[in-house]
Amino acid sequence: MKTFIKIPLLVMGAALVFVGVAPAAQTLETLQKSAWENRELVKRYQADLNLRMERIKEARGEFLPSLDLGYTLNRLNHDTAIGENRENDTFTGGASWNLFAGFRDYYTVKAAEGLTHAGQFNLEAIKQDISLNVALAFLSVYRALENLTVSESEVKLYEDRLREISLKVKVGVLKKTDLLKVKVEMDNAIQNRRRTEAAVGASLNRLRFETGLAMDRENLDFSLFDQLPQRGDYKTYEGALLKNRSELNALKSAFDASGMTVQASRASLYPRADLSLGYSSYTRDDLFMGAFENSDDEVRCQAVISMNLFDGMKKYSRTRQARIDQKKIGFDIAELEANLKTELKNTLINLGVAFDNLEVSRAGILEAQENLRVTDLGFSQGIGTSSDVLDAIFNLSRAKFNLISAYTEVFENDFRLKRLVEAGPGHRP
Repeated sequence: MKTFIKIPLLVMGAALVFVGVAPAAQTLETLQKSAWENRELVKRYQADLNLRMERIKEARGEFLPSLDLGYTLNRLNHDTAIGENRENDTFTGGASWNLFAGFRDYYTVKAAEGLTHAGQFNLEAIKQDISLNVALAFLSVYRALENLTVSESEVKLYEDRLREISLKVKVGVLKKTDLLKVKVEMDNAIQNRRRTEAAVGASLNRLRFETGLAMDRENLDFSLFDQLPQRGDYKTYEGALLKNRSELNALKSAFDASGMTVQASRASLYPRADLSLGYSSYTRDDLFMGAFENSDDEVRCQAVISMNLFDGMKKYSRTRQARIDQKKIGFDIAELEANLKTELKNTLINLGVAFDNLEVSRAGILEAQENLRVTDLGFSQGIGTSSDVLDAIFNLSRAKFNLISAYTEVFENDFRLKRLVEAGPGHRP
């Protein structure tokens, strides 16, 4: 058995719609989490993050020694002039360890860690974008259902007036043209109802795509729209935007990583210290017969300190390139901050306009309802005309549509505002 919740969209005596909600109704928050799990786009960014984490492990490997084993088997058709036997084999083993490379390895790890942090913020940014798209699709379904209810109510009003006028035409009180006027308007209202029904199906399809879930209108919980969102001031939102916005944080992490790359590029200005340990065994003659001669074994340990004095200025060019890359990221950060602040200002303006339009629309509903009541009363007493009744019905429907538009625009701008500052459902900065 379905339960019904009343969505208080048309307030002050202007109740509009009852929406059926199945027992396992999906809220906006659960739909957003499902989208994170189901969308391939999220998986793609998660794979990119995993790749960056592997690069950290690769960079840390430079702090560990390198171990190598080798085996070489030679077969010749005669002994060589330098005394190499026809059949010989060589076994080698070695270990090498870089002791110092101008802090290159340290800064390379730090750069990889910074890029990984940037990848985490990029993943969060994609989740936030998907959450916004789900919220807008969810709101679109709600709007379409509300419009459908108004369209059905409009058709019902025309049907009622059509029956009344039809009776008056039969008794000769009204002309047939009055009946035809109502019939034309009712046919137009029926067409509008069909269009709104199609809009419900299209918005549901969009929501299914955004979430990756199969659902019907009965599976959706619209209680989120029972209460209007709160409004805040620009300074509060700006602080939350600069602190929380994932794209900004990703660029800042990339900027820090680029700074580490600059330091790593300067490693060639310092001396390099390496330590190596090697072992080799050389065996000769009759290898496959088992009667070979004595083998020569060698163990060698080396400590090498080296420094490049001149490489055609390449080391300095690499450092300058790294610094230019860092400056580029700094320019991107400044540009993005300015763009986001402008978008925040415009969104707050649009939100304010939506709240103002909502107040006007609420008053318009009451006026349109009273106008229809007075017009019906005058028409029943023979004072008004059928055109007056049709105009009153049209004005009432338009007032309801305007209220739905204003009401949903408030939530649409609030969703966009939450995306800008990355505030979760029900949380205000």
